[in-house]
Amino acid sequence: MMKKVIGIVIVVIVALFLIGSRCSFKIGNTTFGKANDEISIKDNEELSNSNFQKEYLNKESLVIVNLWATWCKPCLEEMPILQKIAAENKDVKLVFLSIDKDSTELQSYLSKHRLNDVTFENRNYRKAIRNFLDGKDKNNLLYTDIVPKTYIIKNGKVVYKEDGGINYQEFSKKLNLIK
Repeated sequence: MMKKVIGIVIVVIVALFLIGSRCSFKIGNTTFGKANDEISIKDNEELSNSNFQKEYLNKESLVIVNLWATWCKPCLEEMPILQKIAAENKDVKLVFLSIDKDSTELQSYLSKHRLNDVTFENRNYRKAIRNFLDGKDKNNLLYTDIVPKTYIIKNGKVVYKEDGGINYQEFSKKLNLIK
């Protein structure tokens, strides 16, 4: 019986070692395997130190935050809609925050498209920002990478969240009610 248990443990360790070169997982603050998120190498900072906090949460204003990714077709399709809404509402700030893990892919996309994307300037605060947006504890380790998600922040507090793509008329109505 003991030999069986030892054999299973050895197989598990070897399997983790082999796949560890291609993927990673996190338990607590320890990452096992290869960390492939080049954008947020040290993503354990407090939100209060971020540019996001200083620029968008410390002001009495309305902010639309769109969580997106370069590989997400609905995200890319709704960007012009969000930009149109922001253009029609000059008192509202619009920012994009990517969940992309590949900094090269993200940088390539941003070099071709004009977006107020705050991912790189907040690279070490993405976990804290996402926790704030979703109202989760700062030590939360579980995320779903379901995008797009759009948030409306008023006076430093999330007052509305839309999961999935937005509809121009419905989102505009909601925004006007919140103003």
